Amino acid sequence: MGKGPLERKLKFEKKNNDLIRLPTHAKVEKRPIPHAPIASPYAGASVPKVVYISSSTPFMSAVKRIQKLLAQAEKRATANINLEDTRKSEKQILDELSKVSEKREEVFIKATGRAIEKALNVGKWFEEKSVEYTVRINTGSVLVVDDVVEDEEKKAKEQKQQDKPCESSAVPPKSTKRKRQNCSTDDELPESRTRWVKMVEIAVTLK
Repeated sequence: MGKGPLERKLKFEKKNNDLIRLPTHAKVEKRPIPHAPIASPYAGASVPKVVYISSSTPFMSAVKRIQKLLAQAEKRATANINLEDTRKSEKQILDELSKVSEKREEVFIKATGRAIEKALNVGKWFEEKSVEYTVRINTGSVLVVDDVVEDEEKKAKEQKQQDKPCESSAVPPKSTKRKRQNCSTDDELPESRTRWVKMVEIAVTLK
């Protein structure tokens, strides 16, 4: 699946080296990417608020969750400001509100791989409402682990094929090369391998 139009505008550092080529009797099983537990909207400002986007996440469901997190953050920030306190001047109240806006909590939208384009579209939804929200985008990568699984039955068949005498001499160069590869013994495969996956992080705050 190719990049979407929003993803194509971003730059990602290429970190993957060439991965080992697996034999046909082996396959890769991807592990879920671990992440911290999802924070409650009512958790304090010291707890990062993250919305993880997958390729199956409903668009408006993600938008509403982000809005809820931002609304709760605003309530926490203004909880100690009494707008009806007659002992305070209008300037004092405005100064207090100004300090709140300088320390607003951010809600982070995170996605990897094929879900990046959807996350960027969610970010764009907030960006288009620039009167209410501020949006910034960071790109990066996440190290993930894949399991290498061997099909023992298929491996045994391949081994038998390799044990057959190799034909040489009268075979054209291309075919000779293929025969030699089939006759060679596979190295011992690792149980897992690591790779870097592209990641995007979008921070959204209320203005």
